[in-house]
Amino acid sequence: MCERGYGMLVGWLDRNGQLDPLAHPCDRVTRDLIRAFIIEYSVGRAEGTVAGAVRGIAYVLRACAPPDGVDWLTRLAHRMTNTAKPSRPKLPRMVRIADIVLLSNRLMDIGLDKLGQGHRSGAPIYRDGLIIGLLIHRPVRRRNLTDLRVGHNLIVNDLGIRITIPREETKKGVPFDGYVPKRLEQAVFTYLDRVRPVLLNSDIPDEGWLWIGRQGRRMPADDISIRVTKTTRKHFGRDLSPHLFRDCAATEVALERPELIGMTKHLLGHMTPASSQKFYNQATSLTAFSRHSDVIRKLREEGS
Repeated sequence: MCERGYGMLVGWLDRNGQLDPLAHPCDRVTRDLIRAFIIEYSVGRAEGTVAGAVRGIAYVLRACAPPDGVDWLTRLAHRMTNTAKPSRPKLPRMVRIADIVLLSNRLMDIGLDKLGQGHRSGAPIYRDGLIIGLLIHRPVRRRNLTDLRVGHNLIVNDLGIRITIPREETKKGVPFDGYVPKRLEQAVFTYLDRVRPVLLNSDIPDEGWLWIGRQGRRMPADDISIRVTKTTRKHFGRDLSPHLFRDCAATEVALERPELIGMTKHLLGHMTPASSQKFYNQATSLTAFSRHSDVIRKLREEGS
């Protein structure tokens, strides 16, 4: 991610005729250049995205000239990161885990019923239900969900269905190694044995990708996001993106089992619990929102 941010700056300098290939990386940045880069890069992008790019530039420069790199740029990046406003508020889109699990089960039941009646349309419905169920139980990032491949990082053994993702394939460099929860095991086996073969195209070699989409091909990450978002919007009246499942999971732990809040580090694949708390735990806001609703309800009851 840091390399990507720095690469965008280098590309921008090159397009504007201001790139000196022989200059030390730290000598390629000035306050005026960074200001101009931010102005141009900010068009159409969320504040957090822009802050992430600037932070990437600053961190690459720290690696090139340790330990401080360009000190003023690092301070700027941290300030931008801490003050960036979310492009969309998360709280209004939050859904309780129990409701998500019910939706997942309902979709899989509908899918199986349709397949039992000979309707192929039941296969994608079942698949979407399983994706939603797996996301809320094992909220891996979208990229890692998309890259699940039978026999490679999704392995059936005597203990169950194991998911293993090496550190070089995770955003935070933290490996993931865990099992599909027992309550979902049979659903995964049903998908592999009955549903996935319906989704496959006999004219296309089966490379083992878990999620099969249109025309029997591997399902791209964007298609997974679209299907999950459309499905949750239809049933909950709000958009629940795959990434937001991580917020829901961390918040549920904080609300229902606060003594286990440390587990969110492992659940979300973070280096420390602080990351889970800072970026994903909406429990304080959710509790305040619920109390506010209770006050309004009581006032209405007293008024009537």
